[in-house]
Amino acid sequence: MSKMVEDCYLGDGVYASFDGYHLWLDLRAQAEDGHVCRIALEPAVLRALDDYRAKVRIAIEEVE
Repeated sequence: MSKMVEDCYLGDGVYASFDGYHLWLDLRAQAEDGHVCRIALEPAVLRALDDYRAKVRIAIEEVE
């Protein structure tokens, strides 16, 4: 099993947590019904997100 990581507030109402396999993203918005949106990213999806983030970073650097 992977090392557990402390939950983290990322900003804009988004929190991240790790259960040893999935990276969980929670949107804890101030919804009237108290609803929390959750996304579970398995390792392959997290790698795809990292690849996309790298492309976005390059695009941002080109604009700056």
